[in-house]
Amino acid sequence: LGEYARTVLNLEPNLHLAQLALISDQEGSLARTFFSPAHKRAASQLKSWMEEAGMESWVDAVGNVHGRLNGSNPTAPAIVIGSHYDTVLDGGNYDGALGIIVGIAAAKALLVQAAQTQGLPLPSPEEMVNNVALPVSTVDQAALALRRPLHVVGFTDEEGVRFQSTFLGSRAMAGTLISYGMLQSRDKEGQSLAEVLQQELGSKVDVEQVVRGLALPAGSIAQYLEVHMEQGPVLEARALRLGVVSAIAGQTRLWLVINGTQGHAGTVPMAGRRDALAAAAHVVTTVEGRCGGGPTRDPQAVQALESDMLVCTVGEMHVWPGASNVIPGSVQLSIDIRAKSDALRAGVVESVSEAIGALCAARGVTCELTRKHDAGAVLVEASAMEGLRRAILRSTASLPEVLGPCDSTDEEAGEAAGSCAWVEGSEAEVPVMVSGAGHDALAMAEVTQMAMMFVRCRGGVSHSPLEYVHPADVAAAAAALTEYLKEKLL
Repeated sequence: LGEYARTVLNLEPNLHLAQLALISDQEGSLARTFFSPAHKRAASQLKSWMEEAGMESWVDAVGNVHGRLNGSNPTAPAIVIGSHYDTVLDGGNYDGALGIIVGIAAAKALLVQAAQTQGLPLPSPEEMVNNVALPVSTVDQAALALRRPLHVVGFTDEEGVRFQSTFLGSRAMAGTLISYGMLQSRDKEGQSLAEVLQQELGSKVDVEQVVRGLALPAGSIAQYLEVHMEQGPVLEARALRLGVVSAIAGQTRLWLVINGTQGHAGTVPMAGRRDALAAAAHVVTTVEGRCGGGPTRDPQAVQALESDMLVCTVGEMHVWPGASNVIPGSVQLSIDIRAKSDALRAGVVESVSEAIGALCAARGVTCELTRKHDAGAVLVEASAMEGLRRAILRSTASLPEVLGPCDSTDEEAGEAAGSCAWVEGSEAEVPVMVSGAGHDALAMAEVTQMAMMFVRCRGGVSHSPLEYVHPADVAAAAAALTEYLKEKLL
């Protein structure tokens, strides 16, 4: 890529990440949920960047943003690169967005390299940073160098904040959204996904038929690849930028409604109370204990190894009526259970469910436990992991060119991020890791081979405004992805 390497794989993607982070529904924090005003603005911006990079781009009926290069064989199965552009409430700048932005950068890098090889006209690196698009004639000719299509997608909703049902966008693309019953999922206003889509598409549109039409045809995807911030501390602790994922842990999300008896805080004796919040507190510690957590060992804890990645969390709770002088009459809460082994996860769900039933009966409250989401663990094929590992190692040779002059005094990055680290040496270690977080790759794995690359983040922090990926690590991920795609497409 020569003089274009730093612009296409470093300056542009980091600038785009910063610009995307400014698109939010909340002043002072980042929030983009399904079909919110900021969510729609972000979709429009991603579409624009895809077009500037030379891709044909469109936004589909559920908000997935697509960019495609057909190559010399448009009917061949495509390589699909993707992640999500929705966020949690008060989220960070990199979760999901990183994978889309480096995907766009890698697609552009392939076109630029093909154009250079063929002697085709290109804007200057300075013009590219200022949003000058690749010439259409150059794109048309350069894209023919690709042996198969490249498809970049920004998924509309992975976090499930609005409908409490994750992987909405990727399930639409995989063709499984309807079979998972997601059209019937309801937001906190009581609207179903089907009703929201009907409002967006018009009263005369057959929503189910439109959603079915969003699925890529069977056999049209050769592989799905997702680049994602690690959301954990392993890479930083080992002073490495990138890692390869071997598996994604399975996940079950439960929703519990506890109904007791609401009463006056000063007049109802303690012995006669059916306090929904006290029962909920008991549920929280029970879930923690059954999953091996807490200050003391629960004798009924499920036996699991550290490598099983068993984790259980109560992360959301609503108390009614929520007044200091009223005994809570109703509580609703979420329970999130994850593990590398589906059998282990199923056993934990059963154990927790039985324990909740017993403690609710003992406290004289009624409990309704609903399973909101299930996703099985997914293993990555060895050949895909090896291909990514080789690409990461090959990309180290180009990092000095991609990164440009490094600055070891970068105060924002801090010494741990090491903006000058891991630039030299092709024998860098590439760790193999298990993802405890669910990703769109989990949904796409139902219809195609998938692979994932992790990128180092500061402190392992995610789903937080403190989320941070060093610009040099963003560039390293873009360079490694480009190397991988060269092998697959050029």
